[in-house]
This record gives sequence, structure tokens and C-alpha cells, in this order.
Amino acid sequence: MYPINSFCGVFLFFCVLILSTVIRRRRERRLANPKNLPYPPGPKPLPILGNLFDLARDNEAATYYQLAEQFGDLFFLSVFGQNVLVVNSFQTANELFEKRSANYSDRGRSTMVHELMGWEWSFAHMRYGENWRAHRKIFHQQFQQSVAPTYWPLQIKEAHSLLRRLLRAPQDLTVHMRHTASSIVMSVIYGISIAPQNDPYVNMSEKALDGMTKAANPGAFLVDLVPLLLIYYSAWFPGAGFQRKAYEWKKACLEMRDAPFDYVHRALKSGRASSCFVTNAISNLDTKEPQPKSLDIIRQCAGVAYAAGAESTMSTLTTFILAIVTNPEVQVKAQKELDRVIGHRRLPEFSDRPSLPYINAIVKEVLRWNPVAPLGLPHMVTNDDEYKGYFIPAGTIVVGNSWRILHDPLLYQEPHKFNPDRFLNTAEGLQFSPVDPLSVSFGYGRRVCPGRYMAEAQVWISIACMLSVFDITPGTDINGEKMTFEPAFSSGMICHPLPFPYRIQARGEFATALIDQTEDIAA
Repeated sequence: MYPINSFCGVFLFFCVLILSTVIRRRRERRLANPKNLPYPPGPKPLPILGNLFDLARDNEAATYYQLAEQFGDLFFLSVFGQNVLVVNSFQTANELFEKRSANYSDRGRSTMVHELMGWEWSFAHMRYGENWRAHRKIFHQQFQQSVAPTYWPLQIKEAHSLLRRLLRAPQDLTVHMRHTASSIVMSVIYGISIAPQNDPYVNMSEKALDGMTKAANPGAFLVDLVPLLLIYYSAWFPGAGFQRKAYEWKKACLEMRDAPFDYVHRALKSGRASSCFVTNAISNLDTKEPQPKSLDIIRQCAGVAYAAGAESTMSTLTTFILAIVTNPEVQVKAQKELDRVIGHRRLPEFSDRPSLPYINAIVKEVLRWNPVAPLGLPHMVTNDDEYKGYFIPAGTIVVGNSWRILHDPLLYQEPHKFNPDRFLNTAEGLQFSPVDPLSVSFGYGRRVCPGRYMAEAQVWISIACMLSVFDITPGTDINGEKMTFEPAFSSGMICHPLPFPYRIQARGEFATALIDQTEDIAA
């Protein structure tokens, strides 16, 4: 045990440290704002602590939605001198992230995420600059819109595998969705087929991504707001659990990045590797003997592709099931369209897409109704800026409030209702144009998700196939009565539906036969 006097002395030291940090940052802000412009509106800060208690640590979407209703298009928070700007309207997001993208494309450095958890290698978290551009170039070459169709055969295969798993064990929905999402990404990125259960690659990635979803939002850990705490915070001090958590998360993070890449690299040298993102990227290098730096860039691009793709696809497909359970009329309309266009003779294919506008609309509405990343990854302002008479200091963390934008009643009538009809006039394909508000479901400006075309294609084929052969209905209790519930979602950077009662069964003998036939094709 430590003496009381020692504990009080350490506590007093931290108070002085925080106070000095606040004073220094306020002095820097005054020097940078010669016009003495006001900051954007926001809740009134407390002395020293600022808006510490206004930062959401759970239920982020609802918390920032309420603040957006109170303060409008954007609101401003400051905690220990660190500024956070939350953007709540599509117009403002387009103005800052698109039209001023050179100044709003940077990332802040998170002590927890970068230094303690080891994510500094991820180009999604990199500072905006030449190193980021080198990573982005590799990613763009392999996942641009014109290349996306090359992945369709593999995506169809994984969609069929999902049908078989749901037919045989419909009660294991979460397991199947995670397996499908992980399987397609591992196949595309590394050419690796994962085990049906307890795959080591999947297990290590789940642990790494669990840490990321908990740590990525501003203010999730105090050490991000006062980085010097890392130097002076002893592991025994109350609240120092962040160090122990970070150690475990870092270990999983680096294993997720390195283990599958090393496997493929060894297979490539021995001539046993199959075509995939990693082998294609290495083959595209100018030299026969790749330099370590080039291999590191490919390794890191592959790791972030898996991290982003697996978790987001799982969330989106589970959200689709929840939406159908709570809106049975959507399923009826979708199955009528599928039966009219395809009938009961085969499963949907990508070539059917132009003839299935309602299925396209469902995909759009799933992305809108519950965006995978309600707040996305925060950007950072590179240089001081002025917007509508407000001063936005350099170094300000800028958060796109995607959930609020996609539930803006000025853009979407009855925004909390799941209604694919709203997209029927624009549902033929998804171009993700920056002028379309739905584009924010994949990020903002130059930091938009580069794998969005492949990801959306996997969601489309999976949804079309599931609706063609399954009836998805609410779960029932022991008396056979339909169970009622309110849709609910997890907190964190990646948002998942919380468990809900459902029932999945084949639409008839034709559906069972079609699903069984996919096993023969796969073999």
C-alpha cells in the first residue's frame, strides 16, 4: 500500500499538469486568432475541465444527436485545451471535408490508439502526407470501381456459403455473419480459406478490433486528452487500467497485421500462393526482389483492409436482418420483385442488379438507417480556418456526425423509419458521389473508404440471395407468440445491432434445393 501523503502528492501533481496544459493551449489559441473571432457554438465549458462531461463515452450517436438538435450544423467542445468540432449537416460536411479537403484530411495522433495500441501502421490512422499517399495508391489500384467486378465470383461463392450455414443452423446468426465477413476479406486480401469455427486469424482480429472500437472516439480515454499522463501515470494508480488493456490490444493488433501476410509471403516464395490482394500488389512492384519498405506498405494496406472490411460487413448484414424482422412489408415487396425477375429456378447474380431496383434500394436504406461508423474516424484541421464567422484552430479534431446527417429530416422524411421506397428513384447502383448525402456512410473527403465498392457489392449479393430463399420473421416465445422489442445498437466506432429475436427458414422446397445445389458448385 502507498501512504496517503504520497497519493495526495501524486494527485496534486496531476492537477498541476492538467492546469498547465490548459493554460498553454489557451495561450496558443489566443495567438492564432488575431481577429478574435468566436468559436462555433457548443455547451458551456467548465473551468479547467472544459467540456469533459459533454464528451460521449457510450451511446455516442444519441448523445451527439441531441447536441446537434440544440446547437445546429456544428458544435464545438474543448477538453483540457484539446478542441473537438462535430459536424452535423451534409452541407457543412461537404464544405469542410470536400471543398476544403487540403485542410481537413489530416488525422490527430491518439496516444492510446497510436502509441499504446500499436495502430500507427494503419494508413486509415496516418497523418495526411506522402506516406499516406503511398499507401492509398496501393489500395486504390486493387479496389477502385473498375476492379471491383473481378471479385464478384468469390463474393457469390461466399454468399452461397452463408445460405448453407443459415439453413443448417439459423440460430447462430452472429457466428455466420462474422464468418462470412471474415471469409470474404481473408480470401480477397490473402487468398486464405478460414476454418469453419474458431479460426485463429479471426480470433486475433476480433480482439484487435474490439480495442479499436472502444478507443477511437474522442475522449474515450483520458490519456488522449492529457498525453503527459502516459509518462507519469504509474500502473498502480487508480484508472491506469488503460495501460493493461492497451498491452493486450497491441499484441492482437500486430498479430492481425503480420501473421496472415507472413503466411502469404512464404507461400509466394515457394510458388504455392493463390491470386489475392497481397500477391497482386507484390507482383505489380517494379523490382523482382521487393524492398522491405515496399513490402511493409503492402503488409499494412492488407492489414487495414481486413480490419475495416470484416467488421463493417458483419455489422451491415446483421442490420439488414434486424430491419427485415421489424419491417416485414419490405420483405414481401422484395420477394415479389425477385420472383418476377428471377423466379425459383436460380439464385440472384450481379447481372440481375439493373433489374432489381427495390433490392438496390434496400441496400441503400440499410446503409442509411444504421451507419456502421456513426461518427467515423475523426479528421484534424491542419491550419487555422474561418467558417461562417467562426474560428476553427489548427489541431482541432473534426468529427463527421454521420448518424445525424443520415437521419436529418430535411434530407430524409421520417428518418427513423426503415423505408427503402425513399431510394427507388435513385437506386440503380451506388456511385458514392460526394454530392450524395449517403456517401457519408463510407467517410468523408480524401479519407473516404477506398474499399467501398467491393464492400457494397458483398452486401448487395448477400441480401439478394438471402431474400430469394429465406423468410425472415420475428422470433416467437414458448407459446408461439411473436416477440416484440425495440431495435438497439452497441456503442463505439463500429456499431452493431444488439441481440434480437428472429426466425429464419427456407421459403419452400425450391429454396432448399437451390441452397443445396450451391454445395455441388462449391465442391
